[in-house]
Amino acid sequence: MTSENEGSELHKQFEVLVCTGELSFAGTLKCEFSQRLIDALNEGVQTDTSSKAVDFLPLMNVSVTGIKGGEKKYPRMYIAKSNIIFVAHTSGKNLEKPLSTYPFKEKLPVIVMAQMAVISNLNYRLKGRIYVDTWGQVIDTIESEARFIPLTQVEIEPALPGGISRFDFVALNKQRIVSICENAGPSP
Repeated sequence: MTSENEGSELHKQFEVLVCTGELSFAGTLKCEFSQRLIDALNEGVQTDTSSKAVDFLPLMNVSVTGIKGGEKKYPRMYIAKSNIIFVAHTSGKNLEKPLSTYPFKEKLPVIVMAQMAVISNLNYRLKGRIYVDTWGQVIDTIESEARFIPLTQVEIEPALPGGISRFDFVALNKQRIVSICENAGPSP
């Protein structure tokens, strides 16, 4: 976990891969020290100014790759969350819970397969674990008010540019899910 002191606020950074279908964005998301990645996506993040980015995801040191290849680099970019299919955490260093901000709540893993809407000839299938409250069901999780829902131990088909297909953590944009199937076989 990278933390820095800007003024009197502590921050941490997540290396992420953001998929919108035709484009993939690899970059750094800076958020408050007490935020998990899923919270930063659902609640928004404080920018360097006094504004809070809620509908757009601010990334730094961004590499943009098209579905047909080619890469461009930008120092800062804002991605509309409504266009995001999923956000993958590309480094396992920051997955721990920060401090004791979040109380532990027992949850049960359920293996699911999600079909994601992308573009006319390309759809992503993500297989991984979604965690539901004890005695809860997947429908309770996917019908929650959160825009993004977390999956762990995720395998993505087709692979992303560069052949990447496995991630420890992925946040799915619920608005882009076409279908989700419970108990989709052995864990990836």
